[in-house]
Amino acid sequence: MSSSPRTRGSEGWGRVLAARDRFVDAARAAGPDAPTLCSGWTVRHLVGHLLTLRDDPLSWPGVALPRLAGLTERRMAAATASGFEDALTRLAEGSPFMPMVFESPRSAWGHHLGEYAAHTEDVVRANALPPTMVDGVTADALWRRARVAARQLHRRSGGLVLERADTGAVARVLPGASTRHVVGVPLDLLVWAHRGAGPAGVRVIG
Repeated sequence: MSSSPRTRGSEGWGRVLAARDRFVDAARAAGPDAPTLCSGWTVRHLVGHLLTLRDDPLSWPGVALPRLAGLTERRMAAATASGFEDALTRLAEGSPFMPMVFESPRSAWGHHLGEYAAHTEDVVRANALPPTMVDGVTADALWRRARVAARQLHRRSGGLVLERADTGAVARVLPGASTRHVVGVPLDLLVWAHRGAGPAGVRVIG
């Protein structure tokens, strides 16, 4: 595994590298045609998605603009056209930094950690692979990321409170008279923010 100047010597980026490696291991274990929690996407699609986020600026507009989604999908397919194992090797051996995040490399590691962690769970939970184990520091980082993701992805859904099942920490993420209260460990809360209650293993009140 190689490291770039952005990652070398940084504990945060070391955790991103570990999360990226967990994704690669899960993808290899599941295989290219295995399902994921991303509707309509196989593991091969997810590998192409991460490679294009990292390496292919021409693919980025279609992530946010539906009318350009076809271009992004074609670029994703091209990223894995040399074969699934080659694509996994390129993902594993390059930098984990994705310039599309548009943040300083110094401060962006939490976003990257969340991206790799969420997509690892897309593979793990769709294919009954062994559950992901995270240490306390990584859990704290995922808790911060889960709150951001929930705020961004559920901003039109009324009030929202997240609660950590492991520590009891509570955060009001969104205001509103009608409030949902979602309880789970940080990784499950991150999965809930992206994929809903079904695969997340959280408790939703209200």
